[in-house]
Amino acid sequence: MLKASDNAMFTQVGPGTPGGQWLRRYWHPIAISDQWNGIKTLWNCDEQFQFKGRFGTVAEFGERVGTFKGPPTAVRILGEDLVLFRDGSGRLGLLGLHCPHRGTSLELGRIRQDGIECCYHGWKFDINGNCLAQPAEPAESTLKNKVHQKSYQVKELGGLIWAYFGPGEAPVLPKVDVVAREDGIRAVENYGLWPTNYFQLIENAPDATHTGILHAGKGGERSDIWGHEIPQASWEENEYGLKTTSRRSNLTRYAQFILPTAYRLAQPWPGGTIKWPRASAIWKTPVDDAYTLMLSVVFTPFKDGKSPELPAGFTFDITDALRVHRLQDYQAIISQGEVADRTGEVLGTSDGGIILLRKIIMDGIRAVQEGRDPKGVWRDPKMDRLLEFGTAVTDSQMTKVA
Repeated sequence: MLKASDNAMFTQVGPGTPGGQWLRRYWHPIAISDQWNGIKTLWNCDEQFQFKGRFGTVAEFGERVGTFKGPPTAVRILGEDLVLFRDGSGRLGLLGLHCPHRGTSLELGRIRQDGIECCYHGWKFDINGNCLAQPAEPAESTLKNKVHQKSYQVKELGGLIWAYFGPGEAPVLPKVDVVAREDGIRAVENYGLWPTNYFQLIENAPDATHTGILHAGKGGERSDIWGHEIPQASWEENEYGLKTTSRRSNLTRYAQFILPTAYRLAQPWPGGTIKWPRASAIWKTPVDDAYTLMLSVVFTPFKDGKSPELPAGFTFDITDALRVHRLQDYQAIISQGEVADRTGEVLGTSDGGIILLRKIIMDGIRAVQEGRDPKGVWRDPKMDRLLEFGTAVTDSQMTKVA
């Protein structure tokens, strides 16, 4: 079990909190790009809840905040309300949501060639937060030179928009294979907005034993592979985060948790029908302490320049293929509450991955408090390269990822 203070340290994501300061040292995916022309999916989950004073579904809220369509869009990330937009020259901007003049939302802003203009009084800002114009002020006024809107760095990679919320120069944006490889077919998936703290979702990653219980048997899309067998799991810390090994009688599965929120694994085709590699990663981006945006990328590499011919009913994405699987995770995790109370939990030997994950993150929080970069933050230009994670399942279900 955790002390209440440690639980708060892990789960609070806002500015100035220990966990929030740690999370701000990394890049986070915040939306599917409007310029992504490949496969794009939305998990049509109709579970309802309330977000920002409105009732809606996982899918509705997820599409609103996690699939950027071009017009200025209000987003909340790490407890901060922001506006995501693209100026008239096509450059992405991520600014504080409310105009510093009278507080009007820049979600209602008008796009100009060099920035975004508040609809109320015309104050205009560029993507770096510089105030460019204040039309109602005297021509000789220098007030605009004294105004700066909060701004964050944004980049695009693999169909996703990424943001860095930390201080100073941004570190290397990790080029994880599934988002950076170009020799295959990529599907970018929005699994919606989940009404729960991100820490509950990342703890599900090294929790290998639940796969043989929650996802087994009738209704589980992986029952053709796993059955009811509970895997024997082991864990090890590495430079990326935490590697999980799950052993069953018919397969051994390797998966990699990548700091701070990603889970990289292989995706076997149903029933092993296709002997072709396929890999995925899913990011759990903290919206605030009570909500998390789920974005995933699935990558199927070419062989000899060709993609596999899929049987009827098969797709390159996994949104529909794992519909029941995802709902099972959703219900089990959401039922713990918005922020799980870990002060009364009882952990066993099978929870070794959760214990190790907490240690790794605690070490990272302490590193930030001491003025150091945490594990998984890279500034060496040599790390600005493709990060290959190889195969994550080695059995008769799949061939190795090339």
